[in-house]
Amino acid sequence: MQWKLGEPGASIDTLKDGKWVLQSGGRKWFVKRYSSEKRFALQEMLIKELLQGGFNHVIPLHPLHQTEVISFEGNVIGISYWLETASSIDYAEVSDRQEAWRVLKGFHRATRRIQGAWVDDVPEFRWLDKWKKRMQLFDYHLPYLQHFIAPYYLSSYLEWGRWAWEELDALGPYKGKRCMVHGDVAHHNFLRGIDGRVYLIDFDLLSRSPAITDDIQMANRVLPYLDWSLKDVLAIPSIRKYRNDAAFFLGLMYPSDIFREWNRFIREGQSYREQVWPYLVQITLGQFHQRMRFVQELHSELRRIITHL
Repeated sequence: MQWKLGEPGASIDTLKDGKWVLQSGGRKWFVKRYSSEKRFALQEMLIKELLQGGFNHVIPLHPLHQTEVISFEGNVIGISYWLETASSIDYAEVSDRQEAWRVLKGFHRATRRIQGAWVDDVPEFRWLDKWKKRMQLFDYHLPYLQHFIAPYYLSSYLEWGRWAWEELDALGPYKGKRCMVHGDVAHHNFLRGIDGRVYLIDFDLLSRSPAITDDIQMANRVLPYLDWSLKDVLAIPSIRKYRNDAAFFLGLMYPSDIFREWNRFIREGQSYREQVWPYLVQITLGQFHQRMRFVQELHSELRRIITHL
């Protein structure tokens, strides 16, 4: 690593597994391990194309990547500029939600313009397949989960998810304009730099899909801060276009967060379970009646859409 950088005094410290901070020549860099050279190459091309196209909400890579593949401890790594951050993005704040969504939609628009043979190597996002597997896993774990949460609540979420998935499947492939989607729009993947700009990071789940998949996920992330108000989520500028889109309403009905978080609860160890327990109780029980009302509103909207078809 020191030889590659031409800096004998370079030092590297571990942030977490597969992520380091590198200090070299008076500068700091972020170092990340990738599972394969291909996965890194796709993200390298993405960042290059976005920056060349004027989308300045991604973090540039180290100039070394222009000439060679860099490895560390036997793995392909990426080195990017270290971003000095200001306050964190918080979806509880209206302005932060708006800014994150603005950056995400800019990303979608920018990737629609990207052309090149490498784009074909970006995987398709088969969201219904992913959702089916997630739901089936939750269903499989249900007997065990009933030791923690009353069966009525768990069965209700499963019923909502199953009905929404079956209706989405019956609609057939979604016909919206295709772009690249981020795949994980959690608040920690948006960083605010000290320059005030919000940056989108971590493209490990990059795939190709209509933008609706990211938009559904983002809507589900912010709905708890809107008290599960369908009116409020439909008032968001980026969402207004979905007012008559049955797939969007069905996507909101599918309780992706419940399935995802309980499946992870099963997968992780005792320390994680104890840490996440209050959060799981809150989203599963504390928000249940709000979500039930929300599902009823979604059914009403779906009946309206079907009536006007």
